[in-house]
Amino acid sequence: MDQNFTLMAQSRANYYTAGSPVQFVRVELLKGDVTGEVAVCLTFKNVGTEPLTGLVIHFKCKDAAGQVLCEDDFYYENLNAQPGDLFGADDAVFVSDTPVSSVETEQDRAFLNGRGVDLRGYKRVRLPQPRVLPASIAKTLQARTGNPQLTCVPQDTEYGWFCACGAFHPNEEAAAVCSECGGDRAFVKASLTTILEEARRAAEEQQREINAVTGAAQQPAAQPNPAAATAAAAQAAIAQAETEPEEPTAQFNPEEATNAEMARVRRYAPNGSLFEDEEDEDDSTRMFDSEDGEEDAAPRRGRYVDDEEETEDDVMAERIIRWAPPITAIVCALIVAVSLIYYFVIA
Repeated sequence: MDQNFTLMAQSRANYYTAGSPVQFVRVELLKGDVTGEVAVCLTFKNVGTEPLTGLVIHFKCKDAAGQVLCEDDFYYENLNAQPGDLFGADDAVFVSDTPVSSVETEQDRAFLNGRGVDLRGYKRVRLPQPRVLPASIAKTLQARTGNPQLTCVPQDTEYGWFCACGAFHPNEEAAAVCSECGGDRAFVKASLTTILEEARRAAEEQQREINAVTGAAQQPAAQPNPAAATAAAAQAAIAQAETEPEEPTAQFNPEEATNAEMARVRRYAPNGSLFEDEEDEDDSTRMFDSEDGEEDAAPRRGRYVDDEEETEDDVMAERIIRWAPPITAIVCALIVAVSLIYYFVIA
């Protein structure tokens, strides 16, 4: 009975066999659309220098409870796998009506140009799991390279290199192009490096913009309004004949001030020490109240304004000051993450 099989699950090998001309690549579980049976297919790769004509393996399939469903040998015969070729994905080593949870494989013997090679003496080396790229960076990398399979961080290890598609290429293979996705090793790595650098620059530019907005919002609270400060300085210069008109602040002589004037000025003087220290006289700033006829005029905005009226500018400044710190923290975290990926993975 003919039926079609659809992919249920796929898992890459988490090890490679050091020195072996044949490497186990992945296991796939396919489900029949008529019977619902599960077919187990294994994919291998010829990483040697000679054509591969046959391969004998030993496999063991288990269910979710760890019970062995099948344990047997399988012979891939009449092969013509050239160096770098994948094979075995079209051959089901086992078909089960029970869900398969895990598959174990052992390589037994390979036939290179008809010559048998014992593979049981080669030791396995466990590989690190491929690290997945952030979705936005992966999408950009796929668009730049035209390869939709690139979802991982390309890595170099002492045993070989990982392509951005997740495929591992051992040193025995000596390949510069991925045999699974077709991606060029150097081009993919250079493209990802460029993308990360662009992301870092964008994050820094955004940080500068946030700092500029935050600084502009904090400016009115930290410094007097320029127009109000200029007006106060001009009034101080006119009131004090002894002071030169060009001085930005007017000098105040405490000996000539009345008690009422002292009380009024001390309301604005920090810590009440503005006029008590003779050494600080040159640095003091004299404050002036509005004239009686100017009570109906618009209040002056600045550091020394008395009224409690709140304007739309004040509300906007408070909102910016409130939200700037969390936004800055998020941007800093992004910069740190991009820097870590760049310096510890790509560099």
